[in-house]
Amino acid sequence: MKKLILGLAVLGFSVSSYAVDGFQVYKKYCAECHMTKVPMEKMKKMEALVKAGKKPPIKAPPFTEVSARIKYFYPDKKDFVNFVVDYITNPSKEKAKCLPPALKLLGVMPPIGKSLNEQEKKAVAEWLYDNFNSKWEDFPMAKKHMNGEHHH
Repeated sequence: MKKLILGLAVLGFSVSSYAVDGFQVYKKYCAECHMTKVPMEKMKKMEALVKAGKKPPIKAPPFTEVSARIKYFYPDKKDFVNFVVDYITNPSKEKAKCLPPALKLLGVMPPIGKSLNEQEKKAVAEWLYDNFNSKWEDFPMAKKHMNGEHHH
C-alpha cells in the first residue's frame, strides 16, 4: 500500500510539474495591465471617466470585465479559449470585444501572446474563463451597449 501511495504521489507531482498554471501566466504576463478584480463602486467611477472621454487610471480593463465581455460573445469554453489565444497573439481593433469608448481611450493591447507558448496561452485563457463568473449584463456600462449588439 505504501508503494502505491508513494507511486501516486510521485506520479501526481510529476504530472502537475508539467502542467502550466494559468494564474502564474497571468501574474507573469498580464497582471501589469489587467487587474483581477475592481470593486463595483470603483468600476462605476472608471466607467464615468470613460463616458466623459477621460482616461481611467488603468492600462487595460480588469479581468472580471474582460471575462464577462468575452463570455457574452463566446459562452462556450472552447470558443472562448480559441478567441483569447488568437486575440492575445494577434490583437486588432477589428477583433476587439471591449466597448468602443474603452478601446478609444486604452487602445489595442500589444501582442503579448507572441511571448507565450501555446500551452501558456491556453492555460491563461482557461484560467480567465474558469475563475471569473460575472455576467456582462451586471456591469453598469453593459445596459447602455447591449441594445442592438449581436453575440453568439
